[in-house]
Parts: sequence; structure tokens; C-alpha cells
Amino acid sequence: MKRWHLAWVGGALFGAACAAAVAAAEAPVSPQEAGQVVAVTDLNVESGIVSASLVNRSPHEVRDVRLLIRHAWVWRDERHPGKDTPGTAEYYIVHNTIPPGQSLRITQTPSPPLPQRSDGHFETSVEVAGFEEVGE
Repeated sequence: MKRWHLAWVGGALFGAACAAAVAAAEAPVSPQEAGQVVAVTDLNVESGIVSASLVNRSPHEVRDVRLLIRHAWVWRDERHPGKDTPGTAEYYIVHNTIPPGQSLRITQTPSPPLPQRSDGHFETSVEVAGFEEVGE
């Protein structure tokens, strides 16, 4: 029984050390800092379909880039907006790896598709919400 207890305590200490290492490796960064490491360039939006290039500005490989894609609805008559705002936002994860200094072209189609309406239009923005950096 004593061996199990010591092994459990040792395992708990090892687990705590691993958790601390993971927390240090996954240090939160602001959107501005994330955008300095992985930049979104050549953004094009057509009928809600987003295409852009992700540029890795880091000296290390990056992967699992998480993007926040916002389709904000702008009413044609802002003084008398309707009741049904079709704006939406979603996270999109790019599971590819991007080598240092390289770029990757992505395309994302919203599901369900954005509605076609005449009482306003969508303004789409894309920002880097997170990523994993491989290396030191």
C-alpha cells in the first residue's frame, strides 16, 4: 500500500510538472501579437466564401492556426434596422503546417451559406485567434 501511495504522489508531482510545462508552452497572446507571428494577407470574400493567405513570420514552424471569421451584418438603413440580424462568427482551424517564412492559401465556406438579402450587406473580417508554434 505504501508503494502505491508513493507512486501516486510521484505521479501527481510529475503530472503537476507536466501541466506547468504545457501552460508555459501555451502562453496566451493578444490578437495583435498573434497577427505578428501569423499574418492574414490577400483576403478575398465572395458570396461569404473567404480565401486568404496565412504567412508564418516566425522562425519556427506553426500549425493548427485558429482563425476567427466574423460576418458582420450592416443594415442598409441603420436608423431603422430590422429584427433579424444574420451576422455570424465562427472559429476555423487550419490543421496544416506552415514552415518558417512560408505562406499557405486557405478557403473557407460558411455552413450554412450566408443568406442573400437586399436590406443590407455583410462585412467580413478574419483574425488569428491562436496557433501552435513548433520549436523553441
